[in-house]
Amino acid sequence: MENSPEVNIENKTDFGEMMNMVSSTNVTVYERLNASNDSAAKAEFEADPEMEHPKNEYGNLDEEEVRRNLATLEHVEEMLKHSDLNEKRKRLVKLLVDDCKTKNEFLASNIAHNSAETPEEKAQAAEWHRKTNEELYGRPDEDTFYTLLREKIDSIDVANLSEEDRKIYDWLMAEIGPLPEKIGGRFKPKPETIQRFGEMVRDFFSPFLKHIPEDRDSFSSEEVVDIINIITNTEFGGLDIKYKAVIDPKAANASANHEERTLKFPAGVEYSKKRARELIVHEFGTHMLRAVPYLDQEIQAFASELPGNETFDEGIAKCTEQAINGKYADSGIDHYINIGLATFKRKNFREVYKIQMALKRLTGESSKTVLNAVQRCFRGTGELVNNKDLAYYNGANQVWQYIEEHLDDPELFDNLFLTGKANIANPAQEALSYEMRTSGI
Repeated sequence: MENSPEVNIENKTDFGEMMNMVSSTNVTVYERLNASNDSAAKAEFEADPEMEHPKNEYGNLDEEEVRRNLATLEHVEEMLKHSDLNEKRKRLVKLLVDDCKTKNEFLASNIAHNSAETPEEKAQAAEWHRKTNEELYGRPDEDTFYTLLREKIDSIDVANLSEEDRKIYDWLMAEIGPLPEKIGGRFKPKPETIQRFGEMVRDFFSPFLKHIPEDRDSFSSEEVVDIINIITNTEFGGLDIKYKAVIDPKAANASANHEERTLKFPAGVEYSKKRARELIVHEFGTHMLRAVPYLDQEIQAFASELPGNETFDEGIAKCTEQAINGKYADSGIDHYINIGLATFKRKNFREVYKIQMALKRLTGESSKTVLNAVQRCFRGTGELVNNKDLAYYNGANQVWQYIEEHLDDPELFDNLFLTGKANIANPAQEALSYEMRTSGI
């Protein structure tokens, strides 16, 4: 880690100015779209069964910020037309400009929908939202959605349901509507892949995980924050890592914010030792570690996010979680089903919520996280589907396939953890990352 990659930049003033301008517009989309009254809105929704969706307020959405960012990106595009940068650098700037423009336009589409005063304005904003949402996060695959939903339904022990639960099951099947009779197969890593990768992961992360006290069975979120900050202060040879773990009273889940360089944890949450270990390799060991070698470089996208990296980054985090426990687990199934219900079955917030509550009851799973998951599915408007959380299922699948194909590659861990916020399964980004680490861009 001591040898950070060097960047060889000609025309530094021109290129550096453009990169700084683009970087200033690279917003953390999900944070802007989180409801600023989340707890109160969800409590009101739960108390009123007639409410279609929570009455969310979006105090983090700043229309002036979005307008300013889009104007900045237009200016960079104009600069690029007259720049004497070489073609490689032009392509990089264009790639980043297009990505940041999509992010800010997606925020703008949410603002437009939430402020629409007529049905026509709302429909126009909804179409803009759909387009930018799919450009940013992709679209759920219909066959995959039905496969995952059918697997969930087939896990219900219908023959032994109580009379009351049988009524719920009948309601559920009527509410969902017809399903395809056949379901396709889907990728799962081989047991030997999970075992071997797990051994590698435990060895790779052992210098960090040794800071988790062995004589404890559980840890508060505050204690996990302290452990992460101890790791960053002791395991990097005196380097200033610049990231800090913090408690965020507004947070519902742990997350990484690369704008602020913080790992945020909710207040007062109790984690088992297993979950604490998972969170450390997920938030610190993946989201943060992949950024660290590039923090002082002029091309900040390698420390924040190259376009489309989010799915791959989240996939590495989930695969690492699973590997540290030596056990494969499906990732993001409920998120995928929620998004599929909203996309293919045209279900609104309340309908998705009721379907998931019924599924949890009939499968015997905990329903504690249902409302939070559905809130994420409609993040930004409460009415329009947000595809961000497809990344959990798609990312884990993509990364497990990459691991299985490269298990004997001696550079596997370098490619996963030390190549910056790039999607190494994407040949173009793999080439960019290689050039960044060797000759520079």
